[in-house]
Amino acid sequence: MKITDQVYLVGGAGFGYSASGDCNVYLVDGGDALALIDTGGGLGARDILSNVKRMGFDPRKITVAFNTHSHFDHIGGNHDIKQATGCRIAAHEADRRSITELDENSLYSMALERGLIFKAVDVDVTLKDGDMYQVGDISLRVVHTPGHTPGCISLLMKEKDGKLGLFCGDMAGASGRLGFINGPGFDLSDWKRSIKRMLELKPDKLYPGHNTFLVGDAVDHLMLYDQKMNAAWTTIVTSVG
Repeated sequence: MKITDQVYLVGGAGFGYSASGDCNVYLVDGGDALALIDTGGGLGARDILSNVKRMGFDPRKITVAFNTHSHFDHIGGNHDIKQATGCRIAAHEADRRSITELDENSLYSMALERGLIFKAVDVDVTLKDGDMYQVGDISLRVVHTPGHTPGCISLLMKEKDGKLGLFCGDMAGASGRLGFINGPGFDLSDWKRSIKRMLELKPDKLYPGHNTFLVGDAVDHLMLYDQKMNAAWTTIVTSVG
């Protein structure tokens, strides 16, 4: 599904676009090279690659797959997609161990309960805040936005129309919709600070890990999210049972 001239949706269970358990998976077209943002929960890897082909691209041009964080529905396709394309896996240093060892912060036990079984792979590129990653003719800026997990990242890019697009993983969503905020590695204070930082970036477009993406007015939606994250009731839902 073409979203903009350089961004495509190539996976997402919420859109019926790939297998159950998949987050939104985005393809970034850098011309000579392509990038994936997240790889889904594992069962949809074949669907994702098929969608890449259907959009007119050669999956072998995918040079990197970014994991916005360590949860299973964002990393489960790492092995199969890396094997099929030869791409590198890139993630923040704070989530690297969770991705490679499938520890508690990966929620892999939850994946198993849902019938999702996949192999872990090494993280080839360890990212940190402020890194610039070149994908063909596109530069992606790494923004460390912890809160959902310690190593959550967002990726900021300037698109052909001059507007800023932000891939935010599960840190924010359209209409201020709150997601899973109560899992291992969750930190409410970090999350609140990360939303403030996203607002400072002033993105025009927002590409979240689940549900609807935004091709305009992203700051308005982030402001609503900020308000909800600072509502009094959020201080109650902060611990894992």
